[in-house]
Amino acid sequence: MPLALATALAALAAPASAQTDDTAPFYAGGSLGVTRVSNVYRQATDAKDDSVTSVGLLAGLDQRYGRQHVTLDGSLQQNRYSTNQDLNYRSHSLRAALNWQTVGDLSGVLSAKSDQSLADFNLGAGVNPVLKKNIETNDEYQATARLGLATRYILEAGWNHRSRNFSAEEYDRFVYRQDTGSLGLYATPAGNVKLGLAVRHTKGQNPRYPVGVALQPDPLDPTKPQLVVVSQPNDYSRNDVDFTTRWAVGGHSTVNTRISRSRTKNSLDDILRDFSGTTGSVGWNWDVSRKLQLSLQYSRDTGQESVVRSADLNRVYTSWQLTSNYEVTGKISLNANASSRKGRRTSSTGAVVPDAIDNTDSYGLGLRWAFSRSLILSCQYDHVNRDNSVPQYVFNASSYGCNGQAILY
Repeated sequence: MPLALATALAALAAPASAQTDDTAPFYAGGSLGVTRVSNVYRQATDAKDDSVTSVGLLAGLDQRYGRQHVTLDGSLQQNRYSTNQDLNYRSHSLRAALNWQTVGDLSGVLSAKSDQSLADFNLGAGVNPVLKKNIETNDEYQATARLGLATRYILEAGWNHRSRNFSAEEYDRFVYRQDTGSLGLYATPAGNVKLGLAVRHTKGQNPRYPVGVALQPDPLDPTKPQLVVVSQPNDYSRNDVDFTTRWAVGGHSTVNTRISRSRTKNSLDDILRDFSGTTGSVGWNWDVSRKLQLSLQYSRDTGQESVVRSADLNRVYTSWQLTSNYEVTGKISLNANASSRKGRRTSSTGAVVPDAIDNTDSYGLGLRWAFSRSLILSCQYDHVNRDNSVPQYVFNASSYGCNGQAILY
């Protein structure tokens, strides 16, 4: 997706998800946004700029039924480019969750989400930049059950299904589906400390992973063979042992950590090397004051398990992200973010160099004005810089725009 267009659309929908309360369990509304993008296709040279207008519908539900709590948030946008009109597309975002609880110590969550948007035009990882409309779809379903064995102990079991699809066949290697099951025991030895030990098992598949090229007869002219990409399924499995901690410091700061021993095996082991190593993450949320909040996240993991959506399973990423929010007044707030990610290829046939780099740095600034409970205006500026061993993957891009929404209850 063009830089920050996803952020702009999220800014339209996100505020609405928190608009419901006990007296107004549902909402509906509309949104309008305009974003200027400096480098639509994220090209190293000959960058093309354009303006994108997004018109959307918003709706949601937040309702309690006894011990059960149901939430639903959805948005649908029509996105139109001023110049590159062949990229016009529809996007959507849907979130649903049921927080359930029995009379005893058994509780849990059932959730589902689905997103559709314009994919990044320049993912890298051996794929040439795509200069056409490419729709990306991500779906995820989760089920979690918790049993409180005592006041200090919780047994938790979970299941997660994720899938990703693209409309452009050039992105076949990034298509996947996977299921993960987990079982963990969590203890609270002190009021401000929580410890956890869990095991996870993941089974997945890349249904169309490219393994080479071959000559095949042209259907229109059999005398002229054509070069086509040959794909095969890659079945993979992953086992993790997770040690987690949660530490609340002084009531204003919380630190979350995860250290995992991870092992991944691929059926296409002649192309994709199996991974074995230590992964993990650290998160720090700090309420500096009533008006200022800071959040810092750091992670090291393989592509599909990290926050880097554009990664494939053949890379290890280290990334960090800093976000902040400052309430200037009761109606006006400022936000800022900065992030960096560094990719390392564990193996890949046809790699330009074995230690190829893929580093991306970005930052953003935003302003949000809640004119009233029903009317919200937000403006955002974002910039991203990417450095890569492959020249065609290097680019700079920025965007800025404003978005408004009106909500009815």
